[in-house]
Amino acid sequence: MERVLNLGLVDIGGIEKDFFITSAIFIMLILTFVSLGIVRLFQQRYKPAVIFIVLGVISIGLFVWIMNSWII
Repeated sequence: MERVLNLGLVDIGGIEKDFFITSAIFIMLILTFVSLGIVRLFQQRYKPAVIFIVLGVISIGLFVWIMNSWII
């Protein structure tokens, strides 16, 4: 049996500007920290790697806190 996936347009008009900007900034921040941590692990520089990964985890916590208290 063949499945067909129908993709349509998604209306993002209902998303608030503050929510979108905050989410975009934090997604870029979190992914930057985690990816720098992974690169440092491959370079066998363990202390900076752990620091970057911990900063990514702290950024996730800060993102959740900001979303819970100010935006949502």
